[in-house]
Amino acid sequence: APMGFVEFVGMVAGLMALNALAVDVMLPALQEIGAALDVADENDRQGVLSAYLLGFGAGQLYIGSVSDRFGRRSVLFWGLALYAAAAVACTVAPSFEALLAARALQGVASAAPRVITTSVVRDCYDGRQMARVMSLAMTVFIAVPVLAPSIGQAVILFAPWRAIFALLTFYGLLMLLWTALRLPETL
Repeated sequence: APMGFVEFVGMVAGLMALNALAVDVMLPALQEIGAALDVADENDRQGVLSAYLLGFGAGQLYIGSVSDRFGRRSVLFWGLALYAAAAVACTVAPSFEALLAARALQGVASAAPRVITTSVVRDCYDGRQMARVMSLAMTVFIAVPVLAPSIGQAVILFAPWRAIFALLTFYGLLMLLWTALRLPETL
């Protein structure tokens, strides 16, 4: 059956939330990450965020034109698969440098769902309906950074910090499966 409006908005919101979750869910674990990976300077721990954001910024420069050339679905699938693979690499990172590299790769990969989601909305809707979809999705997107640190804190109460990246892996794979099953090519 074709995707309805509510499911479409939910998928768009879920894809947009992927980036916000990846940034904010691991904030409560920065101290544990530093201790586990022998990061002496507390300020260096913030590199986990910087590496991700640098990758995300760099990825946005190319993803739009790549998805215009090869289609939304295939580029989105590659981005989500790479996002999940990078989250796995974060989960098993043996050193802080390896974690930084994996986070940068995850940032590059997360540019795909963020950029392509906006393109998909523009492909499917225009005018007031497009504004409605984006405003509903942005409501979720804005709520995620508020909730994500609490989710991260809950995870580290019951599991080691690496479980946060396992959660990101699961979420990336869940979004990959949902889009693979329900999102048509919109280009």
